[in-house]
Amino acid sequence: MNGKERILSALNLQPVDRTPVWFMRQAGRHLPEYRKIAKEFSFWERCMDTDLCQTISLQPIERYKKIDAAIVFSDILTPLPALGYDVEYGGGIRISDFNFEDIDEWTKFNSRKHAPWAANGIKAIGEGIDNVAKLGFSGCPWTIGMYLIAGGTTDKEFSNTRAKIFSNPEQSDRLLMALGEIVGDLLADQVNYGGADAVQLFDTWAGLLNEESYRRYALPATKKAIEVFRNKTGSEVPLIHYAKGSGHLHGAIRELDVDAISLDWRDDLKQNREMFGDKFAFQGNLDPALLHGSTEVAKTATEKVLNSAGTKPGHIFNLGHGFAPSARIECVETVLRQIVGD
Repeated sequence: MNGKERILSALNLQPVDRTPVWFMRQAGRHLPEYRKIAKEFSFWERCMDTDLCQTISLQPIERYKKIDAAIVFSDILTPLPALGYDVEYGGGIRISDFNFEDIDEWTKFNSRKHAPWAANGIKAIGEGIDNVAKLGFSGCPWTIGMYLIAGGTTDKEFSNTRAKIFSNPEQSDRLLMALGEIVGDLLADQVNYGGADAVQLFDTWAGLLNEESYRRYALPATKKAIEVFRNKTGSEVPLIHYAKGSGHLHGAIRELDVDAISLDWRDDLKQNREMFGDKFAFQGNLDPALLHGSTEVAKTATEKVLNSAGTKPGHIFNLGHGFAPSARIECVETVLRQIVGD
C-alpha cells in the first residue's frame, strides 16, 4: 500500500499493511529548510504563493520519506483577511478590531474568489507527488471566533473573550453561524478545486468550555460547517475533527458527522478505540513534548501509543497537538522507525 491508500483505508475502518502516520504541523517550524524560507518571505506570502506553499508542504515528505500524508501549509485564520481584518504574526497573533456589527458589512464569502490559497496549494501538492494523501484543513468556527473577538492572543485563556460571548449570546450565535458557513465553504473548495483526499477541523480552544457551553455555542456552528461542507462536496470525503483538551466534550463531539476523531495526549486512546472504534477512526495521540528530549523516550512513548491503539483497523498515528519549533528531527526519525521500520 502507498501512503494515500493507508490513510484512506484507516479513515474508512479498513485493514492496512501498517499503521499510517502523519504529524500535525509537520510542515513548518521544526525544519531548518522551512526556517530558511521563513527568513525570506512573510507568513502570508508563504501561505498565498502557490509555489512556496507546495514546497513547504512537501518538505517533511521529502525529508522523512515515511510519512503517509501531506497536509497543506496554511492557517486556521485564513478567512479573516478576506473579511477585512489585518492578521499579523510574530510574538503572538494580532488581529485588527472586531465589532459584532461588522458582520453586516462582511462580503458574501466565496473561498474560490476570496481565499483560494489552501485549495491552490493542495492542487499543487498533487501535481508534485501522488502516493501520499493530500490533506486540507480549517479552524472551527468557535476557535476562529475566539481569536477574532480577542484581537489575537493577548487575552490569556480568552477569559474576557468568553465573557463577551456569554454576555452577548444572540450576537455571538450570529457570528459563529456565519463563520460556520465560511468554514464549510473553505473546506469544500479544498476538495472540489484542490482535490484533497481528506480534511481536518481544528478546534484548538473548545476545551475551555464545559459541555453545556460547548453545546450552546460551539457545537451548532461546527455542525453548520460540516453540513455546508457535505452539501457542497456531494461526496463522502473523510472528515477528521480535532479539539485540544476536549476529553470532557467527547460525548458531544461524537454527535458530529465526522469520520475520525483526533485525540490529544491526555485522552485515553485504548478506551476510545475499544468503545467507539466500530464507528470512528481515531488519530493520535503522542505527547508532542516527547519529541523535544531523548530518542529513547520518544521510542518508548511511540510503542505505548501503538499498543494502546491495538490492531483493529481505524488508527492513524499522530501527535496530540502540533510540532513546536524545538522538536528534534532525531526524535521524529525515531518515531517513524518504530512505526514503519528501517
